[in-house]
Formats: sequence, C-alpha cells, structure tokens
Amino acid sequence: MDWTDKPLLASELISALSNPTRGIANFISGKYATAMSKNVQVDMVQSQKFLITDNLLDHAIRASYVKPKYLLDGLYNTRPPFNNMWVEWNEKERVQKNRKELIKLCREKGATKEVEPLNLAGIPDRIGYHIKRLTNERDVRNNEPIVDGETILYTCFFQMEDKKFYCPEMGFNINYDCNYNYESFVNTWNRQNNFSPVNMTEEAFYHNCASNGAVMLGIAYSELHKGDPFLDQIFRNLIPVQTCSTHWVRSAQNFLSPVHEKESIRHAEDLNRLSGDPRFLISLLNMLNYDLVSTETVVPPKKITHVYLNRSVPKNEYKVVQINLPKPRGKRVYNRMFTGQGSPKREHWRRGHWRRVNDRKGKLIKRIWIGEQKVGNAELGMIVHDYELVQKSQ
Repeated sequence: MDWTDKPLLASELISALSNPTRGIANFISGKYATAMSKNVQVDMVQSQKFLITDNLLDHAIRASYVKPKYLLDGLYNTRPPFNNMWVEWNEKERVQKNRKELIKLCREKGATKEVEPLNLAGIPDRIGYHIKRLTNERDVRNNEPIVDGETILYTCFFQMEDKKFYCPEMGFNINYDCNYNYESFVNTWNRQNNFSPVNMTEEAFYHNCASNGAVMLGIAYSELHKGDPFLDQIFRNLIPVQTCSTHWVRSAQNFLSPVHEKESIRHAEDLNRLSGDPRFLISLLNMLNYDLVSTETVVPPKKITHVYLNRSVPKNEYKVVQINLPKPRGKRVYNRMFTGQGSPKREHWRRGHWRRVNDRKGKLIKRIWIGEQKVGNAELGMIVHDYELVQKSQ
C-alpha cells in the first residue's frame, strides 16, 4: 500500500468513532452505545498498529493451509505480541491469493469438486482486526477466574462503499492456554450464571464446537481435512464471542433483554462473514513472533493530510519496523515456524516474544512467553511503533 495514497484504516476508524452516528453503520445512540464507542476509540488510539503488505499476504495465506497437526501447533503459539494491537490488510488481494492457494491445494488433494467462481462484489477494499487481551473477571468467593484460560478478543472492522465502518456482532477468542472442552464450558457457565443449570448437553456442546469451528477455519479447509483428529482439537479452541458492536446495534431499552431468534440468525451470518479469518490470523501472528526481525527502520512522510467525515484524519508520527521472512522452500518453513523453530534508548513498548531456554549442549528445554514491556528512558523521548510486514528481498 502506498503511504501517500490513503491513511491507515485504523486512523479513519478513530475519526469515525469521534462521530459514530455518521461513521459507524447500524449505530443506535444511547448510553451503552456512546460509552462503548468511546472505549473502542481510546483502545484504537493506544493500540500498536501493523500494516500487512500485499507481498507478505502470500506467505501468510500459504502458511495458513498447512495440515491441521501443524496448524494446532501454531494455535498454541498464537500469542499477540501486544495486549492491545491492530492489524490491517488489502482484503481483495487476500481473497484472490486465497482462492489461488485453495485451487492449488484441491488439485494436490485430488479433489473433484470445482471451486466456486471468484466474485469480488461486496468484498471491502481493506479489513482490520482489533486484537485485545482482556482481564478475566474473578469470582469474589474464591478468587478464581470466571472464564477458563485467557480471553483475547478478535474484532473485525471494515469499510464499504458508503464509507461507514461495519463491525460484525460476532468475533472470536483463540484459546491457546488449554484444550477447551465441555468441563471448561460448564465451569465457565456456573461462574457466570451463579451456578444455574447448564442448558446444553455434552453432545450438543461438541456439535456446536464442530459446526462453529468449521465455519471459522473455513468450510473448504475443514472439508479437505475432514476426519483428521487434530481438526477437532482446533475446533474446540476457537470460541465465538460477541463484540463491541452489540452495544450499539441494540437500543438502550433492549440492551439487557434476552437474544431473540432474529438476532441469533444475524449472529450466525456475522460468524460466516469471518470464515477463514481465525486460520489466517493464526498464521500471521506466528510470523510476527518469528525470530527473524530486521533492524531497518522506515519513516513515512510526515506531511500527509486526509479528510474523513469533513474532519482531518489524525496524523500519527511513527516508525515502521520491517520483519523479514526467509525465502520459503515449500510448507516445511511454515511447519517449523508453527512449532517454534525458527546504547540508551527512548521510551517505547517492547513487543511480546518467545524466549528459548537451552541446556549446555544447546538442546531446547522449554520456551517461555515474555509479555510486552515498556522500556527505555522517558527523558530521552518516546517512540511509537507501527509495524509493516514485508517479504525479504530476493
């Protein structure tokens, strides 16, 4: 993407949240809607922003089609490098590259079913995901977390031809800390609902995991690997979650009322809209946590003026950190990536990363996740990083 062509989608979203009745689709004004839109705007301003270039989309897409065994390894390693971050990319480019890879994979598998013709109508130019690690509420009686595992909410935003921002009511949580199962579901239900009876059988729970998981991974990918035992494990660790838009698509009077049938249908449609996104983000976040990081820094032009909703889009001064990936040699590179093989400064956020602990002979003992940290000397100034992912020069 040309930096001088248009601002970051994140910057336009920040502007839209300043005037949500004009900038956010299906926005119903009210106390819940206003409060949530302000919270999201603050989160977006403070988030670490990643721009995915077109040439790297090819890597991320190809890596997302590894076998379920390796994808599951990637899922367990899918830790966002920051607690509050944003990633965006050229969606039409991704759709075309994804279709190309899918056709290739179908041929390798000997599949006879034809891939549906590509139709870019209704596909937004750009898509962004807000990824935020949530602090789990704790039960005051025993100080245990109400939700098992760590909750990281993935929320999608995109623009259509009307220039408004759309946010599906459904997002997802990639639960990498534990193998989410019926017992975990029951424990979470009990803590959230004051130990009222669970209204779902174990059979129904796993059926929902499989149906929702197949949609989130992508129906085509799920069908190609149907019967693979690792696929069911992935399904159980992809959990649909309602997003911030629930606060503004409902009126304040109806906000606390139960979900009715029409809303359930809309939730299912919104989940279908995200089909394949969790698999793609598993691949992308593994690349972000990969060891090969270049030191080259690019400073975008400062004198850029863009207008959205008759207001200037926020001007951000930031550095772009490039992450170089090795020249791929088939899917073996991606397999290793998913399994984890691979002077005074101004104040800045150091992104989360994996630390390898080896014995004296250099053999890996364990891997430890080091969370994001604020480092450096504030008296020397502050650095705000945005990240651009690029393919290593041939």
